[in-house]
Amino acid sequence: MADNTIHGKFEYNEKVYPFFLADHIITVPQTPHVFNRDFADTYHFDYLKGVTDNNKYIFFLDCELVGGALAQISSRLQLVCKGYVLSNDAAGSYERIEFSSLALNGFYSPRRAMEIEHDEIRFGARGLTFKNYEDTSEKFLCTINGEHIDCTLAFRSSVTLKLEESSIGSVNTILIMKFLEPKSVTDLAKYYLYVLDFLVFANFRADIPIDDAILYKKVDNEKYEKCGTAKFFQHDCSQYSPDSLRSISYNDLPDECFSKVFPVIAERRAQSCYNPFFIPSDGKDARYFDSAKWLITAISFEGEFNRRYSDFKYETDEKFKTAKDLLLRTIDDAVKESGLSINNKTNAAFKSFRSLVGHSDTTIREKFQFCLDKYKNEITPLLEKYIRMEGVDKDIDLAQAYADYRNSIAHGSILPISEAEKITFQLMRCFIYILVLECGEVPHENIKEIVKRMF
Repeated sequence: MADNTIHGKFEYNEKVYPFFLADHIITVPQTPHVFNRDFADTYHFDYLKGVTDNNKYIFFLDCELVGGALAQISSRLQLVCKGYVLSNDAAGSYERIEFSSLALNGFYSPRRAMEIEHDEIRFGARGLTFKNYEDTSEKFLCTINGEHIDCTLAFRSSVTLKLEESSIGSVNTILIMKFLEPKSVTDLAKYYLYVLDFLVFANFRADIPIDDAILYKKVDNEKYEKCGTAKFFQHDCSQYSPDSLRSISYNDLPDECFSKVFPVIAERRAQSCYNPFFIPSDGKDARYFDSAKWLITAISFEGEFNRRYSDFKYETDEKFKTAKDLLLRTIDDAVKESGLSINNKTNAAFKSFRSLVGHSDTTIREKFQFCLDKYKNEITPLLEKYIRMEGVDKDIDLAQAYADYRNSIAHGSILPISEAEKITFQLMRCFIYILVLECGEVPHENIKEIVKRMF
């Protein structure tokens, strides 16, 4: 059995400490309490730098002291890290990253890298030829949170030369990110999450494995040399396997859509609209739901709707616009007459009602009905399937059913899930994906095929 433990020493506050890393736990060997006081004031570390016993620089990323303040009374000194970098460079800098993942294989098939020679007589394949890199790679420039990143979808291949091996070799998809300026190890988690969040969205499941990311430094013009590897610790992803029938692939995103969809999803964390809670943890979890999952999905749907159509009713209903403006002016006039700021405690009621009126727009029923109407073409095949499966009347008022159940469970009355709620649950998932893909300018006919296949 291979020993994956890493040994060495790291530095903190100009003092050197021995360590061994097993899984995601950094243990500092000590006689009880010798080093505890050195970590009395700080419990979180963006990174810690050290050297391994085979003379590699190591950077531990996003570390937390186990036990926090209580670590002072523990005989063991340990830290949890989110990942680490093994580097040839003392600074740990890099200008290119190569990510690989089974999910990338599913998104951009390794079959693209090979030319298959068919035998028309035997109805089989006679041989395989690797295509040129330029013919199989897809380059695109995207802007994420204001940063321009040069990306490429390409392939990494290896060939087995051992005579006794039955496997010829392997081809795997990689996503390359290149930067104009050298990047720090503290930036790595950000780029890792860009890739992970997109693949989670594309697969509609959270257990997406990402292999070690390989780091490169530029040595001459467009030439790069490997300078390190980065590993991020993840939850169990052993049950994941690519499934082209239940995921979004590159072929689903025509006309350079990938360069638009990828940033839309990747930058959601920085824009405070990242919501992982409606995503199933794995394939099995995707097949079951309860009232709690229904409510989380409803909140997620409404959040996506509000981001896409924040003032929908105000902009489309003239009478609603007039009424809302009138109420806001009345409140503002009352505040002005008081001679005090709206933030003064005396005007607390005015402030509360102004916020209530200012944020009021489309009702939850109207949101659901709007999506039923606007995305009728995209959801009709699915809606017909769900109605047939659940055995409900085709004229059922799903928007009202959604609003009734949403209000019921949100106010603590947990009613049994009926056939109507089963349908609205599936439709909410579809609407979330449609709203996000719409922001990425994916054509509606392509969206229709995506949600039909995934849900």
